[in-house]
Amino acid sequence: MHYKKIIFIGLLLLFNSLYSFSQRYNFRQYDIEDGLTQSQVTAITQDSKRRLWVTTLGGVSCFNGKQFCSYTKTNGLNNNFTLALSLNKNDEIWVGTAWGISKFNGQKFNNYKQTKEWVGKLVTSHEGIVYGLSSTKLFKTSETGTEFLNISPEADDNVTALRVDDNGKVAIAVLRKGIFYLENEKWRPHPLNDQLKNLYITDFFSDRFHRNKLWFLTSEGLFAAENSKISQYVSGKFKVIEQDSKSNIWIGAANGAYYLTDTALIHFNGKNGFSNNMVNAIFKDAENNIWLATDGTGLFKFVDRSYVIFDESQGLRSKIVMSLAKGPSADEIWMGTYGGLFQYKEGQIKEISIPSNMESSRNINFLYNDRAKNIWIGTVYGGLWRYNGKRMEQMVKDQHAIAYNTILEDSRGQIWLSTNAGCFLLDQRRKQLKWIGKQFGSTLLETYQGEILVGTQDGAYLINSKHEISQLKLPQLAGSSILCMSKSAGSVLFGTSDNGVLVWNPKTGKTRAINTRDGLASDHIYSMLADDQGIIWVGTGKGINKINSSDFSVIKNNNEQALLVECNQNAILQDQNKVWIGTTKGAIVYNSASYIPKSGKPYIYINSVTAFAQNRGNQQKQQTTFKAEDLGGIITLPYQQNNIIVNFTGIFLTNPDGLLYQYRLIGLDAKFSETISNTSMNFTSVPPGRYTFQVKAITKSGTSSLNAASFTFEITPPYYQTGVFRLFIFVLIVLLILLAVYIIINLKERKRKLRLKIKLEEQFKVRKQTAEDFHDDLGNKLTRISVLSEVLSSMIDEKDTEKRNIISKINDNVNELYRGTKDILWSLNPKNDKLSELLEHIREFGKEMFNSTPIRFEDHIHLNHHDGKLPLDMSRNLLMIFKEAIHNTLKHSRAGVVIFSATVQDGVLEIGVKDDGQGLDAAASMDGHGINNMNVRAQRINAKLNINSDQSGTEIMLRVNLSTLMRATNV
Repeated sequence: MHYKKIIFIGLLLLFNSLYSFSQRYNFRQYDIEDGLTQSQVTAITQDSKRRLWVTTLGGVSCFNGKQFCSYTKTNGLNNNFTLALSLNKNDEIWVGTAWGISKFNGQKFNNYKQTKEWVGKLVTSHEGIVYGLSSTKLFKTSETGTEFLNISPEADDNVTALRVDDNGKVAIAVLRKGIFYLENEKWRPHPLNDQLKNLYITDFFSDRFHRNKLWFLTSEGLFAAENSKISQYVSGKFKVIEQDSKSNIWIGAANGAYYLTDTALIHFNGKNGFSNNMVNAIFKDAENNIWLATDGTGLFKFVDRSYVIFDESQGLRSKIVMSLAKGPSADEIWMGTYGGLFQYKEGQIKEISIPSNMESSRNINFLYNDRAKNIWIGTVYGGLWRYNGKRMEQMVKDQHAIAYNTILEDSRGQIWLSTNAGCFLLDQRRKQLKWIGKQFGSTLLETYQGEILVGTQDGAYLINSKHEISQLKLPQLAGSSILCMSKSAGSVLFGTSDNGVLVWNPKTGKTRAINTRDGLASDHIYSMLADDQGIIWVGTGKGINKINSSDFSVIKNNNEQALLVECNQNAILQDQNKVWIGTTKGAIVYNSASYIPKSGKPYIYINSVTAFAQNRGNQQKQQTTFKAEDLGGIITLPYQQNNIIVNFTGIFLTNPDGLLYQYRLIGLDAKFSETISNTSMNFTSVPPGRYTFQVKAITKSGTSSLNAASFTFEITPPYYQTGVFRLFIFVLIVLLILLAVYIIINLKERKRKLRLKIKLEEQFKVRKQTAEDFHDDLGNKLTRISVLSEVLSSMIDEKDTEKRNIISKINDNVNELYRGTKDILWSLNPKNDKLSELLEHIREFGKEMFNSTPIRFEDHIHLNHHDGKLPLDMSRNLLMIFKEAIHNTLKHSRAGVVIFSATVQDGVLEIGVKDDGQGLDAAASMDGHGINNMNVRAQRINAKLNINSDQSGTEIMLRVNLSTLMRATNV
């Protein structure tokens, strides 16, 4: 065994750890007051949603960073004595208990066949198979139960440890045989089993940062196997080990925990922030946090911060640290409080006495290191003191009624003091104060030009080399209280009580304000320090910030929980790579060179979605709730349930209270919202459509979650918003418009017909009256003329042929006029408006014309029951056309037969006159007025007139639609 020299190193580290008692480390404890089922924690694991699962001797607890949810025998667990945990690929929880194993699928527990002993360890391989230890026997699980496994042909294999590495490979430690790895269902031995088989291994793991290095615990302590050698690092009785993200080793012991680094071994116990109880399990989560399961004090999380705190628990009489200074030796820090002066050296704090009987000498206002390595101590009414490395002496005689606020040694070695009585220069040889001015404050600073700046309650004042005082004319400082000042990169920084930090460049005169809008914890600035790395440390009323001196931007804190402390004025000091800050909660020491591992990204998931309809009155809400497992597909909701409540959980175990959220509803929002802190969203009156809700978690440092939780839902539109309904409404509107148009047109048509009826009736009366009057008046006069002409003819001598011819012509004209008058009277008579009457009148006219002539007149009239009243103009034009046609036939045709015909076919009336005469002379017919008049009259009634004539005869045919013919054009 090659570990004897390592034992000395381990013991030396253990010896050095004894001097760490005065430093309090940062642990966050969770116990039954926080919701943990029981305080004896036995195992820890983490699921894919980043929730911690914890087994205790009172059941199983699930922790999301803020709340615990517990499961016990009441929920179906087979026994409340739970000892082991593991998860398979489906995030199902396997629990080892005193009565065997249980599997929890998120809804219910399934209990499997009991083993003979308690199940004390469970792991899951990369294939998803869960292996476990019952007493010292190895088994694997399946859906049906458990199966015990043999490592070697011997049946008495005692498995003392079970592990699974980062790749999911299962490994075991077997008593007196060594360590074995499961590969392809076969157990491969470790190359150093010849040496390992002699050790009782209780826990082990493969180093994540050093290949082929194995860490393991035995009954003798902590060992490591590497390069065919086994080395012991720490001796003692330990139970569990784990490695953090910085490659350091954590060891669980019976009296707390040990932390092994390359340079130190730290024992965490009740004296420095942890617990003295046994540590049963150590777990590194996905955010690189270290969790420790204790036996009786619950669950602890180690907060790997870049600072430690010294307060009353480490020996200070008062936790209000007002001032800081370097001590006489290199590793010594002095702290001034309102409870006295204290020295920190080699991990111990002790009080330094001031040789004064005055109680006020214990109220330290400032500590200051000058260039001669003297330490100046300013008190509140307790005098001004100086320590030169050997003795403490009072520097001002008989000036006990002065409160010393701050001190400054300028470039010429002069000591400046600001007190409640004004500003002074100190004559060190005479130990007397020289009054400079009434301006007083709590901060002094020498400018780049050698002038003295005094920060007061009313801005800043300048004191030149002649001790002349003038106010610094910066409008931004007018009326501001200056609490601290500092210089960096050619600029002067003023810390104010209400306006944050003001950066002033004396050369350019430009100023810049830095406040809470830029990321400061508070606008109340108490202290500032520009360190050697170009970082400006700012102590505020609500925490500590860092500013980059290159661009004066506020450096974002890491994802750890912000330290809420109130800093004190000018209580800030840099000592090598450490920055000390005095606060009302003690002295906070930052190690600017320390490495804080990245904590990873948060995780978020949706718990449930509730859709409801907000009804009026006392009616019950229509409500539907969907759990996480119901959100895989598209949720369809009726249009009434358009109020949506989404509950989600963000898990960030590093700093649960520092988690913020951004969300958007795709379909309504194009971008994510501003950050919010609440874990539920309520959307009211969401219009119908398809939407996707997305939410992501964001840390205060701006790190977004590993995922964006989302689900998709669709709100169906009401029937009156569907396309079919809209089409129906459109068609209905069109029909209504058409109906309205039809009604309007119909009403107009009825009015027109009514007017027509009235007009026709009036015309009927007028025509009838006209016909009667015309017949009575004109007919009588024509008859009288005819009678008188006959009387006159009888009175004239028969031989007077010339007169008789004139009388005969008068008589002929009277007869022709009578016949024409007869047609007019016939037309005016309303009873003759029918088509059949018109055709009959034309037929009678033809018979009369061809009577007593050698021409035979025939007629063929077939209306097929199509008859109706004709307008006066239609009837008159038709009559005149065919009278002219018959007259021309009689006069010019020399025909033997004349046929008058009228037929109706397909709604078209055809009227014709045909003869078998000699035909018409085309040139002569065109010169006459008869045919032209016939064409004109045909056009008036929208009829088509065709005249066909040759040597075999002439045919005159007129075609007109009955509907056109019978329209009321005389309205």
